[in-house]
Amino acid sequence: MINWLSGGVVNIARYVTPVLFLIDVLIWFLLVKKNTGIRKNRKILIKTGLISLAGAAIAPLLIILVSGNLFPFLSSSWKVIQKIDSFASFKAVLTMAFKGFSITGGILILSIVLLFCVKDAKKLTFAILYPFPLFAALTRINCFLEGCCFGKLYSGIFAITYPPASLVSKQQYMKRLLPSRYVESLPVHPVQLYIIVSMLLLFISVVLMNRFKVKKNIIAGTVLSGYGFFNFIIEFLREEPLAFKFVTMGQLIEFVLFLLGLYLIFKVKEEEIYEK
Repeated sequence: MINWLSGGVVNIARYVTPVLFLIDVLIWFLLVKKNTGIRKNRKILIKTGLISLAGAAIAPLLIILVSGNLFPFLSSSWKVIQKIDSFASFKAVLTMAFKGFSITGGILILSIVLLFCVKDAKKLTFAILYPFPLFAALTRINCFLEGCCFGKLYSGIFAITYPPASLVSKQQYMKRLLPSRYVESLPVHPVQLYIIVSMLLLFISVVLMNRFKVKKNIIAGTVLSGYGFFNFIIEFLREEPLAFKFVTMGQLIEFVLFLLGLYLIFKVKEEEIYEK
């Protein structure tokens, strides 16, 4: 979407997207550092990160297996791999694979690893989860600029359109809603902006809770349950394929996050997840 600034002549998103993402990660890192000792806990953090990455790589395969599409996926993946004949094509495959990872799936895997998989990592749960709503809000700016994760057709006061050749125009053309993918899209819900606003409100809420000395397990639980709740509702306005004919795969993950947040609030003690 941001490529309209150059009239599509220069792929601005190629340069802006990684920069914004690195800024998001840096902000999250600085806030985590403020709430825990990075050097003292570096071994735990490295182990947690590696296991989370392994889980992020395996999880999509499990989802595909459950959906019954494993063999078609493996077949199509092999065809893509066979077409790799240069560094540019290899880079394109990596880019496509990276876009398959979701923030929602990532935070679920990270939370499970922190709470149940790595010894002594549980004490870092608050420090890592506390700044997450801000990271989620900033990351969705990338989604808005790229035009991915777009909303359903909508002609109300908040409706937005995307420029010609955008992902939205392409999808609407494939559904025969547009005569060409190289025309402006039909108006849709700005779901990325909805998520940005809701995540900023969630972050402000947990900051206030922390300032008023609310227990850390309640704050961490609010982060997960709040993220799951807001995204579950907003997902109804997104153009996403349904799983099991009534909800999206994202909503299933968000429901689990909501329950995991309740677990933190009602079943976990503050001293278990917070290193003073």
